[in-house]
Amino acid sequence: MSLHALGFLFSTKLLPLMYAIIGFGALIAIHEFGHFIFCKIFGIHTPTFSIGFGPEIYRKQIGKTNFRLAAIPLGGYVEIAGLAETGQGEQAHAELTGPESFESKPYWQKMCVIGGGIMFNLLFAYLVFCLLFMVGTSEKPSVMVAGIVKESAADKGGLKPGDAIMQINNDKLIDEQGKLIQKAHEVLLQHIRSNPNKEITLIIERKNETLTLPLLLGSRTESGQTIGSLGAELRTTIQRLPFFQAIATGIAETNKWIGLIVSGIKRLITQHSLQDAGGPVMIMSMSFGAAQQGLMALLTFLALISINLALLNLIPLGALDGGQMLFITIEAIIGRKMPIGLRNGINIASWLLFIFLAVYLTYKDVTVLFGKKIAVLYKKVVGLIK
Repeated sequence: MSLHALGFLFSTKLLPLMYAIIGFGALIAIHEFGHFIFCKIFGIHTPTFSIGFGPEIYRKQIGKTNFRLAAIPLGGYVEIAGLAETGQGEQAHAELTGPESFESKPYWQKMCVIGGGIMFNLLFAYLVFCLLFMVGTSEKPSVMVAGIVKESAADKGGLKPGDAIMQINNDKLIDEQGKLIQKAHEVLLQHIRSNPNKEITLIIERKNETLTLPLLLGSRTESGQTIGSLGAELRTTIQRLPFFQAIATGIAETNKWIGLIVSGIKRLITQHSLQDAGGPVMIMSMSFGAAQQGLMALLTFLALISINLALLNLIPLGALDGGQMLFITIEAIIGRKMPIGLRNGINIASWLLFIFLAVYLTYKDVTVLFGKKIAVLYKKVVGLIK
């Protein structure tokens, strides 16, 4: 392989993958730092701060805390003295009762420590969206094609990453002043969803050239309904805004996404379906795709994942921060600690549930990304079928 080919492979594949892995690890670090910083504020001992799991690749003692980095950056923890949690390090200080213990602190401080990860995940999202509107992503507004699914309607119809969609059928997305119409992205999606297996016409701009593309949509099933499918990742470009307007718009955009993600989580729970859920493989795949589109695209995607992490951690299951906050609240009300056996049993059951979900969602991701033959092989490897 030539040096030019190696350079191309590194810049287009290996470097974005590295950025995606580092970015996902950074989200875990941000979450755990939220717990850590409140422990330090309230004088609680933290024996270990770990990012990742699996073989340890780096360790450094700073003050009273061992900071460690493990090989697989898909998790992490802060070991908190006086707080026993499943999967939280050696637990050598779990029964500590002195002034540096978690148990010695008042209710409100305990809630700040456990909720610190959620707060920092949301803070990260707010900062990213404010930054996004400060720097912008394009000189002019458009609905941009950011990625194409192979063998999809978009792929067969000739769409390419970087195409700016100006019009769909008879509806223009750009007005006479060169600005995006209100809710241009939603207008485009509505046309796509309402025309399963039908031909649409797109007018696009590609490298300053205007093209007309007739395109036959595919279809998929969502909530029992057949809707149109394009097979392209669409992203609305963002213009740079003045400082204070960028902050206000960034906060509003973050709040919008929080509302949308809450609705999505509610739908998953009420419909008892994981059809629209993605697992670790899908998240890493999408992170890689975002990294290929540039730093701001990756940061924006990580901000959305950060919101998801924050909101999912509010669910009152033992393995999540929401479950720990529920335990603390119950203990504050009844005036005594919950039986350790009951608490550990709930935590272990929650972890087993998450392991099962991770295995199932990974199988689902592999099916979507690589096809059924690879998915069957995956099922055999993890022992789900003989």
